[in-house]
Amino acid sequence: MEKVDLLKVDIGELKKLEKLSVKGQVDWQEIELDIGKCKILSPVNFEYEMFADKDTLILTGKVKTKIEHPCVRCLQPVELEINGKMEAIYLPKSEMKYLKKEEELEELENTIYYSGEELDLTDRVIEAIILEVPMKVLCSDDCKGLCPVCGENLNENPEHVCNTESDIDPRFEELLRLKEMLGNH
Repeated sequence: MEKVDLLKVDIGELKKLEKLSVKGQVDWQEIELDIGKCKILSPVNFEYEMFADKDTLILTGKVKTKIEHPCVRCLQPVELEINGKMEAIYLPKSEMKYLKKEEELEELENTIYYSGEELDLTDRVIEAIILEVPMKVLCSDDCKGLCPVCGENLNENPEHVCNTESDIDPRFEELLRLKEMLGNH
């Protein structure tokens, strides 16, 4: 993915302004998700505001795009509208604390430590997209999926039936005999 200057924030300039408002767009082709790479079907539009309070930087914003994700049952492509949020608090690395309690970890959710004079918000845009993808993407609520034996799409051929006995991979015949033998005891 290409990085765009609008996603880079000069910390010194931000502190002078105290508030920065940016709108922009990137033309990425794909995004890496837990299932692999998914196509991005429309430009990724983003807008964000950053506030500086001494060394603490606060980010809020929105991300909008459309991606193609496979249905988890039948693997057909599904178009997903993405309307994500960008939220983060940036603290200098010098303020990093060694945490001892889980409660303190919860307080630091969306807290990112920075060093240097520039922040790259590309990861926040990617994060906003990823967080909007549902855990289970379905082409429809009544998707029938694929035949577990031959892989036939049951949405396209709902009457499909496989004969499981005759379609057994010959490499597994010995295991089937062993299973039948153990099942008789």
